[in-house]
Amino acid sequence: MPADYDLIVLGGTLAGRTAAVAAVGYGARVALVEPPGLFFQRQRVRYLLRGLQQLAEGRQRQAVSRWFYRDERGEASGQFDWAALVKWSGLAASAQLPEYSVSALSRSGVDVILAMPERLSRKQVVTVGHRRLRGRAVLAAFGTVPCLSLPLSSDHALRCMPTGLEPLFTWDRLPKQITVWGESFRAVLWAEALSLMGVAVTLVADRVLPGEDSDVRRWVQTQCLSAGVKFVKSSDISTQVLSKAKLHTLTENALVIDRQRPALVLPEFVRRVSYAETGSLDDVEHTSHYLQTNAYLQTSHSRVFACGSLLHREWIHDAVAQAEAPVAVWNALFWPRKRVGYGAIAQAYGRFVRVGQSPEFAIAGRAPDPSQGYRVWTATCANSANLSRVSPQPSYCKIICQRKRIQSIHLLGDGAEALSPYLESVVGRPIHVLTGAIACPPLPPTAERLTDLLKDAAGKAEHARWQPGNWRRDWAENWFNWRRS
Repeated sequence: MPADYDLIVLGGTLAGRTAAVAAVGYGARVALVEPPGLFFQRQRVRYLLRGLQQLAEGRQRQAVSRWFYRDERGEASGQFDWAALVKWSGLAASAQLPEYSVSALSRSGVDVILAMPERLSRKQVVTVGHRRLRGRAVLAAFGTVPCLSLPLSSDHALRCMPTGLEPLFTWDRLPKQITVWGESFRAVLWAEALSLMGVAVTLVADRVLPGEDSDVRRWVQTQCLSAGVKFVKSSDISTQVLSKAKLHTLTENALVIDRQRPALVLPEFVRRVSYAETGSLDDVEHTSHYLQTNAYLQTSHSRVFACGSLLHREWIHDAVAQAEAPVAVWNALFWPRKRVGYGAIAQAYGRFVRVGQSPEFAIAGRAPDPSQGYRVWTATCANSANLSRVSPQPSYCKIICQRKRIQSIHLLGDGAEALSPYLESVVGRPIHVLTGAIACPPLPPTAERLTDLLKDAAGKAEHARWQPGNWRRDWAENWFNWRRS
């Protein structure tokens, strides 16, 4: 059957618009179908968090300056205007990323259709209103949206809590107490930023950052505690033991962040998920909406591809979706043979950056297995002379190598995000590349301390390696032990 488009992108995310631009760059005819307002809402939440973090940093500097002034002439007057920040986030979402705006996409040749897709057939036909779009391939990049309810507990009072960050846009001012439900980095960043703005924040999670390095989890949790965040395990919450006042506090001003579902539900021939694959009959309705792909981002239908958070069944960093989008476009337009190199994707969360995949022993907090060639090198700095914060926040660096090559790097400290492009280029290379000059654009002054930590950790590895003309200490000790015996 003849096709109207080479690729139809079911979008709504930044990855979807990136995929449309990449496909047009190859000379393909592309249609981008987006639910109205979905992309804007996601960008608005992104800039709202960024603005809140910037204001929290300024509040920290003002709190430090009060210690050194005997009068109040240098203090800021007035109260924090939450409604103004919400309005600013909308303006930033509209003004930023002009190259991915609807007008820019239309000028580049993308047929942008802002409407809810109604149906997808086996012949790659997408029905939108009175239009039927026929494509050679379809790319699902619509991402996830909050669920309608939260099945955290068998207690009815906790099951009926709404999810998502939409309550932030309805508040006239920040409440005095907020409960953040979630365990991902996004939940931690929201909890820390709100706490630094003077809100009493309780973070409810069984295990914070479950898929990250154990040392990083400890450092992040310690810094959140110093910011005033209180941690509570969700498994310990039960309406049978909580008072009405405590239960009202946990459910009234609650932000349930990590509970998500795909924004669109595709037909069964694309998402074949059985009850056995979900592992839970209670969660089958939530899990079956997600998609499964092979190594080439190809779904059960050979001409339907997917990328982004709707594959991973959890909140993921935007960098992962941005890396999957061009690979999925290439496989959809040409021949499905490209794969995503997840090991070289830098995931930056403000003061924390991780590049590469953490081994299982690092996540579990065990010692590395020398038989598999793993070695770990760390370096830290107290930052005790930093007057930009009330409580000094240490900088930390951890490098995990396998067979003398870098597998993953973890950085924690101010300016870590600026080092992301450089870290992506060193994964898989020998560790001695970190001891030379940092080959990246000019770095802010705050990142200089982290570059020194990278060189310190790499220097420890260099001193532990074999040096020409010298004996390694452990070999020498074994030699003398054998001679004495």
